[in-house]
Amino acid sequence: MSGTNQNPIARRRRPQVAVSVDSGFVLILVLPVAMLLMMTALSMVLRSNSAAVAAARESRAQAARMAAEYGLNQMMALVNNQYNTSMNPPLVVAPNQTIANSPGASYTILSFNLPAPPVGSCSEFTTNNADLYVTIEGRYIIGSSDYRRQISRALSVCALGTNKLRVRALK
Repeated sequence: MSGTNQNPIARRRRPQVAVSVDSGFVLILVLPVAMLLMMTALSMVLRSNSAAVAAARESRAQAARMAAEYGLNQMMALVNNQYNTSMNPPLVVAPNQTIANSPGASYTILSFNLPAPPVGSCSEFTTNNADLYVTIEGRYIIGSSDYRRQISRALSVCALGTNKLRVRALK
């Protein structure tokens, strides 16, 4: 024989993997479950992110409202300390007042309607107080966002002497 001897291992056929008819069945079950898990995780991330954004907006809107409330307190202090009916105009309020130690917060007193005379005098027993209507806008600026809130209140005032008013209460 003129041929060379072949290695007995090389002559053997390698066994073929038997492919069953049900092959790939588990993959069809695993893929939808994996997609469902990914969609659930993505929706939870999106919901968390939108909740954080909404909370930040609400916090900034609340800061603008607190700036307006601070302006109302300042208005009451002006009426109690500096109001004088003998002056013309009796009360001057500068626009866009900044609030100390609150960067970005300010308020503007938009309108106030002083009561027409006569205003009842201040005493424990009188209830004939006049109404002073005030509208104040609070602003909170952070970055390029400008949050504004407006409040309107009626203050009950009485006369303390000839030219002075005192705030008795909020209505």
